[in-house]
Amino acid sequence: MPSGPRQGVWDSGDTWDDPEVFFDGPPEQPSPLLIPNQNLNLNSHTNMEYYEVTLERAQATLPVWQTFVPTLKVGTSGVDALESLIDGFEPLVQARVEAQDVYDAAFRAVQSALLKMKLLGTKVPVLMEGHLEEDEALMKDVDDLFRVNPRTEETILKRARMLIPVWTRANTAMAALTPAQPAIVRAIQGVAHTVAMLTSLLNSYTELIKTMKEKQRLLDDTREALRAHDRTCDRLNKRWYAIVKGGEMSEELANALEGIPTEPGTPLPDAVEIDHVTQGGIDGRQALSTYVPGGGGHATLMVLQWTEPGDAEPFMHETPLLAAGNAIGPFEVGAEIALRTKVSNSAGTRTSAPRTITIQEPIT
Repeated sequence: MPSGPRQGVWDSGDTWDDPEVFFDGPPEQPSPLLIPNQNLNLNSHTNMEYYEVTLERAQATLPVWQTFVPTLKVGTSGVDALESLIDGFEPLVQARVEAQDVYDAAFRAVQSALLKMKLLGTKVPVLMEGHLEEDEALMKDVDDLFRVNPRTEETILKRARMLIPVWTRANTAMAALTPAQPAIVRAIQGVAHTVAMLTSLLNSYTELIKTMKEKQRLLDDTREALRAHDRTCDRLNKRWYAIVKGGEMSEELANALEGIPTEPGTPLPDAVEIDHVTQGGIDGRQALSTYVPGGGGHATLMVLQWTEPGDAEPFMHETPLLAAGNAIGPFEVGAEIALRTKVSNSAGTRTSAPRTITIQEPIT
């Protein structure tokens, strides 16, 4: 007796509710989850920096070049040139990471010095008023201090310069009281700051700026070295592909070329690079990020992602990216936070180079 679905016959005893019988055409068979020998269409441009896309394409090209056309040259460059370019990426990436960390430390040292001078410039005069209100000559100098609004680097430094001699005279006045009183200090991050410490901050500020500028130049050099290497590798890879595609090919070579990623018709989005990550905001324990202008072209989605201590996966948190900058947190003191931007469109995804910041005791 036949088994499986069969065509029903009228007036033969076949019934509508018989699962083995169909009257209106064979039942629709579910599609298999995977079709044998069929590759899944994977987006190979997910969560990659710009150079990683080039590197991935070069790594896919290398074995095809070595196997099928090992003697082919692009100009004067052979397969060994591509292999050398592939090997050259990692040292350049590591150099950029190290230069970024050094520059970030120098930038934050400048920001920390400025914030401390601003805090001393605003809080110490208030302490002077409380202790020495009867000293009219000193109070006149304090009033002059308050006329300088410390909102910019220039005005913060100006008030700090004006404060040092006034603070010194205030300490002399405190010592002349009966009984003598200790010099005025203001605690920052648990450390009592004196007029001598403000003087040291001010005197060393120029050197901090110089160091920051030097580290910025070194960072720019490592970034450009990686971009130049990326352009060289990308150009060699594309020229090789065009030469091979335009010549006679065996079926095996044609099939091998299908495994090399090619750029989609829609332009991939331009990454948004993080300019600076600093500490501040709520309770002084947020991570504040600003961005290099000009990124995000062709992107339909732009987010800031970050990793917190204890996360099961990196960059599992995200928030819409704001052109004016983002503030995330607050976080616990000592927490190391890694940040990066992610931009996407229908062609794929780009991420920025990760940046890290360790949350310090707030300067308040």
